[in-house]
Amino acid sequence: MSSTARAWLDLAGTAAPTGGSRFELKPGLTLLGGPRGDLPVSQSGNDCLHLWSHPPKLVFVGSGQAPRVNGQEVQEISLRHGDQIQWRDLLASFGYDDGEARLEEVPAETGAGPAPGRAPMTSPISPASAPRAPAAAVGEAAAPPRSVSATLAPTAMPMGQARADAPGGATWAKLKAGLIAEMNLGDPAAARRWQEAVVRGEFDADGAARDLLASAPGLPDDDRRLADRSTRLMRDLLMSSVTKNPMRQVRKAARHGLAFVLVQLMIFLLFTLLVLAGLLLVHVRFDVSIDGFLESVLDFF
Repeated sequence: MSSTARAWLDLAGTAAPTGGSRFELKPGLTLLGGPRGDLPVSQSGNDCLHLWSHPPKLVFVGSGQAPRVNGQEVQEISLRHGDQIQWRDLLASFGYDDGEARLEEVPAETGAGPAPGRAPMTSPISPASAPRAPAAAVGEAAAPPRSVSATLAPTAMPMGQARADAPGGATWAKLKAGLIAEMNLGDPAAARRWQEAVVRGEFDADGAARDLLASAPGLPDDDRRLADRSTRLMRDLLMSSVTKNPMRQVRKAARHGLAFVLVQLMIFLLFTLLVLAGLLLVHVRFDVSIDGFLESVLDFF
């Protein structure tokens, strides 16, 4: 949105404030009605209107009576300058000025005769001896005149598309907006507003990116804090396929657990064999009854 662009509502009826009938819209999203509306609308309850400033757009959020734009009931519609909006006790005319200067081409007069009192000029050169115009000149003369405003006015770009010279385009804009919210680099109110929108199921990625970026206008793309956080985020995403596969972790743990049990079992068997071999050796060398020895130990207890 151009820095000089403006959007407003010319209010009528009971919704018009006492200080004047014009309500200026905020850059990005303005809420009409609802419990947290920027412009209160009586009897709106939990229903509200989302009014975007650029590109101008109206979205109805709720389950009650939908608004009417130019007499037609709508749920979502792109707005133009002069559109009439009617909803509950709100009656307003939408106004929009993109702030871009335009030059209009003044059409050349055709078919005008010579000025009165002057005779038309005649050329002494005969048509046969007249020099021929170059082909390129003839082609250029035959081409229709171009509008000055078409040459100077910038090409409009739909919202959601990044400029060709912007690094990363719309994808980087959304990522940067998320980093702004995570690191508290912008307006906390904008972040809270969109957190509540997510909880209500009204999340809009393009609108959130516009709002959050507008809350930190002086934050450059190469800010050191953004660079450090994006580096850590890239590392986490790089390892996500390894750390976020629970079955792989379970299988790995199972293999380790099985190996541990087998090792402990082998140690126990080896120790048992050594004890049996020692008892057998004592019985053979010293003619000591193993059963009698065990019975004497039991009698001691």
